[in-house]
Amino acid sequence: MEFRNITDRDKQFIDVDISKKRHKKTSRELFQLELIKQEQEATKKRLPFARNQAREDFERLIKEQVDEQLKLTGEVDADLIKVPELDWASYSDLKNFKVLDEGDRYDENLSNKNPGLTVEIKKVVYQFKDYATNKYTIMESGPDAVKRAQDKSWKDRAAFEKSQNGTTENKDK
Repeated sequence: MEFRNITDRDKQFIDVDISKKRHKKTSRELFQLELIKQEQEATKKRLPFARNQAREDFERLIKEQVDEQLKLTGEVDADLIKVPELDWASYSDLKNFKVLDEGDRYDENLSNKNPGLTVEIKKVVYQFKDYATNKYTIMESGPDAVKRAQDKSWKDRAAFEKSQNGTTENKDK
């Protein structure tokens, strides 16, 4: 679809300058956008991401900038507050997490969609450093859990058939 160019007559009725951005993004908005991006990357890699600790660090660094401005000039200029540089990798590094629980969780939905299979999803619960309030659960993907359940089912069936064949051979002797 093509649009026609705006004429001088049209400009008389438009009092908004649409060529300029509406407003400049604040450091908090820029941080939030970067936080979302980093969390998505960690999720794709199936790693926990300590979102709340990143926010706390950001707030601490912003407060330091505000306190510094207040000490120097007696007022806060929002334009002088810069987005602090954070070490994003540390918020998803497994060295900074301790494992609280590992195990399998029965998935009723996948089991119903795959008749004859009991699908259990592997899960790991992490805690970031010494923050006891925030726990992060990372779970295995659905297709991986179904494949693992199928492999287990085939191995069980093979072992069962082998045991059945062994018992019939023993009866013949």
